[in-house]
Amino acid sequence: MHPDLVIGKRFPDLVLQDHRKQPIKLSEFAHGFPFILSFYRGYW
Repeated sequence: MHPDLVIGKRFPDLVLQDHRKQPIKLSEFAHGFPFILSFYRGYW
């Protein structure tokens, strides 16, 4: 596991693309509210 991913520690502020392909930070997306980021592995 990556050393920045520790249970109970704040998640790194990643920059991802929004629906318009514009970069957005997770912190901007959450606007200071609790936020759950979930990753799924496999096919739908």
